[in-house]
Amino acid sequence: MVLKSIKDFPREKGSAITYLLTDIDDTITLNGRIPACAFQAMEDLKKGGIKVIPITGRPAGWCDHIARMWPVDGIVGENGAFYFVYDSHTKKNDSQIFQDRSGTPTGSNKTDCHKTQNPAISSRLCGLGRSILQGGRSCH
Repeated sequence: MVLKSIKDFPREKGSAITYLLTDIDDTITLNGRIPACAFQAMEDLKKGGIKVIPITGRPAGWCDHIARMWPVDGIVGENGAFYFVYDSHTKKNDSQIFQDRSGTPTGSNKTDCHKTQNPAISSRLCGLGRSILQGGRSCH
């Protein structure tokens, strides 16, 4: 498959585009940083009615920031484990953490919690994660 230039994309088909899904690292970044032209492009797409949604392996903390501060309509993080959609009126993120059939969170960081060096810490972290996902509170 040969990747063609966007200049070769037929104009009449451009109006049918409603979403742009993109990776972040090495796709819209340059040497680990996001250039101003990438932010401007996201702003322009949004103003043009195209929803911009990054899909990334980055963890929730990064994704929360991206959803709140970048000109995007939402973000999917940890390789599909969750999404955030920022509501500028309430100033809150709507989010969803996805789980497998057993109730274990999906995604790279959630399922690997048992692989830490200390089994006691791993067990405690996994239990805390389950408690949080079930709406419980645990501070010990």
